[in-house]
Amino acid sequence: MFSSLKQKRGQQLGTLFVVLTIICFLGTASQLLTHLQEATWPFILWWILKTFVSTVVLWIPIAIGANQQQRQFNRQIVVLTLWIIGIITFTWAKFTTQPVTTTAQPSPELYVVQQVFITWLVCSGLYLFAHPLQKLCHRWSTITRRHWLISFSFIFFLINLISGYDAFGFHRGTSLIWFSYLFALGDWLASDQRWLKNWSNRRYAGLTIISLLFSSLITWLNMNHVDYSPHSDLTPNTHYLLGINPYQPFLLLTCLLMTAWFLRERNKKPKEHLLPITGILLLNLLGLPMIFTPLLLPHVNWQLSLLIGVIIAAAFAGILTLINFLGNKITWQLNYRNLFNRLKQICQNFWPVLLTFLILWLITLGSFAILWGGKFTMVQWMLTERPKIITVNVLIIFAITLILMAITNRWWVSSGITILFYLGWLGASILKIAARNEPIIPTDISTLTAPSEMLGMVNKWVIIFTLIGAIIIIAICWQLEKHVGKSCRFNPIVRIAIAVLSCAYLFSFSFANHSNSIVYKQLQNIDDTPYFYSQLRGAKMNGTLLQFANNIDVHVMNKPKGYSAATMKDLAKRYSKLGAKINQNRTHNSVGKQNLVFVLSESYSDPSRVPGMKVSGNPIAYLHQLKKHSTSGLMLSSGYGGGTANMEYQALTGLSIANFSPTLPTPYSQLVPYQKRTFTINNLFNYSIGIHPFSANLYSRKTVYKKFGFNKFYHFDGGDKITYTQKIQRSPRVSDDSAYKEVTLNLKRQPHGKFVQLATMQNHMPYEPTYYAKNNYHVSGKGFKTADQKAQIETYIQGIHYTDQALKKWINQLDKLKQPTTVVWYGDHLPGIYHGLPMGKYGTQLHETDYFIYSNAAARKTNQNRLTWQHRLVGPNNFAAMALAQMDVKVSPYYALLTKVAEDIPATSLPTNGTAKNNSAHQGGTDFVNARGKHVKLTPQQKKLFHDYQLVQYDLTAGHHYLLKDSFLKQIAK
Repeated sequence: MFSSLKQKRGQQLGTLFVVLTIICFLGTASQLLTHLQEATWPFILWWILKTFVSTVVLWIPIAIGANQQQRQFNRQIVVLTLWIIGIITFTWAKFTTQPVTTTAQPSPELYVVQQVFITWLVCSGLYLFAHPLQKLCHRWSTITRRHWLISFSFIFFLINLISGYDAFGFHRGTSLIWFSYLFALGDWLASDQRWLKNWSNRRYAGLTIISLLFSSLITWLNMNHVDYSPHSDLTPNTHYLLGINPYQPFLLLTCLLMTAWFLRERNKKPKEHLLPITGILLLNLLGLPMIFTPLLLPHVNWQLSLLIGVIIAAAFAGILTLINFLGNKITWQLNYRNLFNRLKQICQNFWPVLLTFLILWLITLGSFAILWGGKFTMVQWMLTERPKIITVNVLIIFAITLILMAITNRWWVSSGITILFYLGWLGASILKIAARNEPIIPTDISTLTAPSEMLGMVNKWVIIFTLIGAIIIIAICWQLEKHVGKSCRFNPIVRIAIAVLSCAYLFSFSFANHSNSIVYKQLQNIDDTPYFYSQLRGAKMNGTLLQFANNIDVHVMNKPKGYSAATMKDLAKRYSKLGAKINQNRTHNSVGKQNLVFVLSESYSDPSRVPGMKVSGNPIAYLHQLKKHSTSGLMLSSGYGGGTANMEYQALTGLSIANFSPTLPTPYSQLVPYQKRTFTINNLFNYSIGIHPFSANLYSRKTVYKKFGFNKFYHFDGGDKITYTQKIQRSPRVSDDSAYKEVTLNLKRQPHGKFVQLATMQNHMPYEPTYYAKNNYHVSGKGFKTADQKAQIETYIQGIHYTDQALKKWINQLDKLKQPTTVVWYGDHLPGIYHGLPMGKYGTQLHETDYFIYSNAAARKTNQNRLTWQHRLVGPNNFAAMALAQMDVKVSPYYALLTKVAEDIPATSLPTNGTAKNNSAHQGGTDFVNARGKHVKLTPQQKKLFHDYQLVQYDLTAGHHYLLKDSFLKQIAK
């Protein structure tokens, strides 16, 4: 009877914890902790509840130490059950997508309390080994422990109040020292009840409540960091959604008072064996808000919330009953001595496995040293900051060893083959990097069919020494296999198991770029950034093997419905007819002697359009004036703070990046180098020139421009030499004035009828306040939170003012040219320097840049002052068709399609809500935005046209290339 009462009391306490936690996480999910700031009392109540739950989390290891019961209870079975439940709970929470709960805090930590997992893991261990640890503590007298722990706690409080310095290795509540300290406190309090009787129960109760209220206030103050700026006043953070860190002195004081009160109330040592188990289960429960929050947003469904609460409470009580039953009825115990002996035997038998893993790890570390040019500091950085990346590389090559072992059952043979392969792989990677500034990627596998050509690139002495080294490694492995190989043999079941697991691990990388896959999320967690725009940088950051794996899951484009030879033949006929109709109103059969210049102005966008930000004066007055008298408007960029090459690709090809697979975020690096044939607008001209006053290694521009058919490419990596390289004051970038001069120079010295592609660099990040002697334009309002951020914005604005001056000078020079010249000028994206402007609310405005299409005096005379569109929103994929229209040039069936798309389809881009990425795979999707900046859906007629567009894009890039011929792409439609 007494035992059942104790069990019932423990279950009631556990149910109370469940109810409090449910209330707290519902408050978090419904964002009441943010929106109730004006309703003072409800907010205070929610915050006190949240603080109380955090206090309970801190109290659990203390309660485990205070539980002195010695009854027969199978703790091993209990802990094993708790671990199974924990693995299920935390794995479920881990792979549940975090919802967007606020626009300003897109991915908050939705746990009620921070460090839930580490607390659960350590507490389960403390519970398992509680008796030996308590015996260890009891080697000292109660009085001795009292003096030491009180002194220790006083010093801890004092240091934290003064400086917050971690003098004891607590690591903000994540170290074993911290949890051992809490356990020792609980054990002491349970042993020193005579000393606790100095105060009455009422005093303990009152002090506990007062301490809890005071802790709630201190916790709120600690989390309520308010930034102050003389320009933007006070800027509070949306901290209320974040989990509370229990590592706080006043929370600890509350826990100690609560424990003392509990012990005095009972007036004897606690014997509720379910109390620590209830606490550990509570930690599992605290991992669940991330799972259920998506069901409760954007507005809380209280009926659903109540249902979830009842289910959780029932499950909690049932699990507690099950654990109590298992602990009392199952007598099996793990023999630690036998376990140790078994592990020792395994190590003796399988030391070759550990040795091979160590060798592969050292080779991997050496590969990073080579990739970073032998810089020890970078190797140290990889070791300390990216050890998980190193481990993933080792596991990839180790999986190959295991597969070979499953086949041969000869460990040293398998290891030798793997080591030789790995060294050969790294050697080939280094050779390719030296030749092409790029590591080995999946598309290079085709070169294995031509080994003679590959070996012809290598010095013969390198080949000889490589063969000698291979012979030595083979000989060593053969001798090891002969003498000690028999000790490392796997039975058939183990061989099958390791083969399946290893193949599954390697195969999992085929989902590395699927944004909803577990593999993708885990790679994101270890900070794997593929850097598709710079494969060499990706190899340096991720290793050659992982970078290779990052490029496996690349799918160009999904096949549109109805794609076939017959469909494409019919489509070609239809747009040939449309082209003939368009050409009735066009004059020129070809570009002839007209010049066309595409200018990608780096990071250029009118700052006055940034929501809530005011700019003193008008830094780009000339651009505003020019846009009034030319084809102009806004361009919808697919990037923010990056994505330059994607805008350039769309402008040159007329294709939309939104149509590509999310696993292909960078066509310049992932697609173009491997296409047998491409088609871009410069192919309509007899001569084409590329100018980029910077490195050409990024985005594989050297390869891309060659593939696009550019005759000249001026850059700083051994290409055609750039003549004008002046910079503005202390800016490290070539000025736009110099870039425009370079264009004019090439227009004059090359034959008429040419195409020029310019990608400027003047306004590229960073924007250091020291670049210019004086910033004449200042900002106020939103868009920045600190003085440094404000200074960066003002430096950027000063830079685009210099661009405005250079643009005015250049346009005047173009008007003096006798060659008919049309300029398509556009900003590629906004600079990534605006803060506090959520994409969910301001996504469209933060993706709008400026563009204009200007014809010089000679071109206006040739084309009868022809204007096309004015003051509308377009995509970069529309520029080619718009340029041909302004140049009054007749179109091919392909450009007839692009003209129709430009006229009838709203501006098209990747999602502007911030989910699109420039350097890695993204979630995909397409935004259509009309001229008023509103997101719209396509009409049935527009859907049919857009489907035709997708069919053509698929055919040209990933399909059977039915239309990849001059009759569709270049020849005038008739």
